[in-house]
Amino acid sequence: MKVSSFKFIVVCLCWLCGFKAYSQQIDTVKENTAIRQLIKNYEDAWNRHDPKGLADNYTVDATWVNWFGAYYKGRDDIQFHYKQVHDTYFKATHYYTRAVEDITYTKPDVAISHVRTGLDNDERFPGQTFEFRRMIILVKRDGVWKILAGQNAKLEKGIK
Repeated sequence: MKVSSFKFIVVCLCWLCGFKAYSQQIDTVKENTAIRQLIKNYEDAWNRHDPKGLADNYTVDATWVNWFGAYYKGRDDIQFHYKQVHDTYFKATHYYTRAVEDITYTKPDVAISHVRTGLDNDERFPGQTFEFRRMIILVKRDGVWKILAGQNAKLEKGIK
């Protein structure tokens, strides 16, 4: 009788461990769709030249490094920066997403993504189009994906 009880307990523990692992698996189709929508929302806000709409894609405690290396800390600082540049040299820019190159989940509520983008009509560089690779760290808080941190790198000609 003791052996049967022990086997039953072992089987139950194995089942519970498997259930816990299964319940923590990520629905990548659903989550990828939500993250891609956030990336699209960012693009749309950029092209509306909407600093608040851009900043709304970030967490309150987010950090951002632009392609020149400037560092912004917190959603308010990020929004202030977007207001400055969209009122000046970015006011006529067109921003576009070429590709979401990857989305990797480090935890069910944390993801890292590389996004290939482009930008034209920067008043500082007339007639030039720039390509970028953005690396963003995303977190899901209260059921919503937001950018926690990121950095933009300008791609030189010939970089794929």
